[in-house]
Amino acid sequence: MKKLIISLVILIVSLSCNSQNVKQDASGNYVAVKMEQAATNTGKTFTDAKGTTYPVMQSKNGKLFVIRTSKNGNKYNQYLKL
Repeated sequence: MKKLIISLVILIVSLSCNSQNVKQDASGNYVAVKMEQAATNTGKTFTDAKGTTYPVMQSKNGKLFVIRTSKNGNKYNQYLKL
């Protein structure tokens, strides 16, 4: 009985996590709703010790960061401390 309850809880949680916001257009087709950007460009730059210049972004919480790319091509945010 425990396994059944746990399985149902996991199923319900997984279905709710993968939902997408959609709206219906005039012809009845479903269109994905674009999410607002999580970050905005401040117009300023950050230069690291190697001399590479990155644009400074600001998150919706007000934190400053730059978008770095690893050697493997993965992009990640490097937050700046003032």
